[in-house]
Amino acid sequence: MKEYHVPEHFIPGNREIPSACIIPHQINKSTTKNRVVLKTHMFSFLTEGSKEIVMGNATLKFDENEFALITAGKCFMSEKISDKEHYSCLLLFFDNTLLLDFFESQKNKIHQTLKKQKLFQKEILLFKNDDFTNAYIQSLKYITNKSEELAKVKTREILLYLIETYPIEFCSLFAEHPQTSQETIFKNIIVSHIDSNLSISELAYLCNVSLSTFKRKFAEIYHDTPTNWIRQKRMEHAAFLLKYNKERVSDIYLRLGYENHSSFSQSFKSVFGVSPKVYQLQN
Repeated sequence: MKEYHVPEHFIPGNREIPSACIIPHQINKSTTKNRVVLKTHMFSFLTEGSKEIVMGNATLKFDENEFALITAGKCFMSEKISDKEHYSCLLLFFDNTLLLDFFESQKNKIHQTLKKQKLFQKEILLFKNDDFTNAYIQSLKYITNKSEELAKVKTREILLYLIETYPIEFCSLFAEHPQTSQETIFKNIIVSHIDSNLSISELAYLCNVSLSTFKRKFAEIYHDTPTNWIRQKRMEHAAFLLKYNKERVSDIYLRLGYENHSSFSQSFKSVFGVSPKVYQLQN
């Protein structure tokens, strides 16, 4: 599977990556789980269609009524065209130096917010569009691919707006990351995506290790293969939903990341010995 490095992917030739840039992006065909390496931080302002981003400990879905701030790192990105068969967004990339400069200019306010609230560092932030951001997005359309200095001004503008309007949410960017071991980080990624449709190789990608290393590390921690252990946990969750929530099988298999009813039923039967429907009737 191809891996996209951005913003380089959008910059022609071997030009140096600017500290900030505004790039329009359009597609006419939906894409699913592209592997993306974000070399800088990125705002994604959708104007048509929807997007899903999967990172280490977070999965985020949003449409043109929302916008997201995604920090640098590896992720999977899916982009879905609208009912009008179109997708468009404006991407605002900015490097860590620019973010740290902003922190220095606002550090008193940020420190005060962090003192009042117990926050954990987030990889992705999602915000609702309002009158200001709708006007802001319109302004970006007129200055795409303009000077780096102008893009830096627009980056600072939206950062200032967010810290004034959503101080608690925004300041989580600067919260201290919990001091956790590599094993705990590994386990957190697994648990965060246990009900998703990510494959074993895709989980390895998010853990930033090779497939063989992932399988070996998984066996050391869980004393089982990834396929067996994850299937067991997903089916235990399915059994809970069938027994206590009385949910329909057709709703559960989609939630747990299965593409069809048949493959879900087969997995469930391999764990519980009966089909999901029979299990629900018996319980």
